[in-house]
Amino acid sequence: MTDAVKMRPSRKTAERLDRLGLAIEAGYVVMTDFSEAGGAYIHHTEIPIAIAGLSMVSPVFARGRFPKFSFIDLIHKRPSMDEDEVVAFAEVCGISVQPPFWGNGVPFGLHLWDVIDRYALHPFFERVARPFGNAGEHFSMRPRGFAWTQDFEPEIPGELAKWRAAYRKLDTPHQLMVATVLQLYRQGEDKFWMVRVPKAWHSTDGIVALREAGFLADWARLYALYPGW
Repeated sequence: MTDAVKMRPSRKTAERLDRLGLAIEAGYVVMTDFSEAGGAYIHHTEIPIAIAGLSMVSPVFARGRFPKFSFIDLIHKRPSMDEDEVVAFAEVCGISVQPPFWGNGVPFGLHLWDVIDRYALHPFFERVARPFGNAGEHFSMRPRGFAWTQDFEPEIPGELAKWRAAYRKLDTPHQLMVATVLQLYRQGEDKFWMVRVPKAWHSTDGIVALREAGFLADWARLYALYPGW
């Protein structure tokens, strides 16, 4: 068992978890069928749900079930998930979110800046004067290191090295939050910021570290509300 999940799961979530050998019972994520949890077919877009659920029950089991699925892989999987899958992921993590998500930038943008403020991530991300998109405060966010006010956006000498040095000094939960924001923004290989820095966590280890630090709810909400960038 893991920390209490505060709400009852939706019917769709309960049915999905049942197929994965999991359930939310009496406020806890539990394993209801060892065989299903260890061997049931899992569509690639359901992997985040399964990893989150199994990590709540048994991190050892979760690592064995998905031995090569990294935390960065988990972040990159988010755009492929449909609304019901996102809701299930959120409920497993103990939060409630309301669709629509894709293209609905206002809730995500507000939460993004709340996370940046609450977890003191301003050394890594800045608010730019010219938004690079439509509705949503996230379009005003950019990782530090480039002159975003200039049309060709040149790298500021020494700033990326400073970014990486500051990142290395963070504890793991804060590194995970920075990596999540950056990877949601990038959605692909990053050759600028996360170079020669800690980033090779297993997905389960990341979830466990966030939960133990008390960051899981904010992190899961950031993940779930992602509307595209």
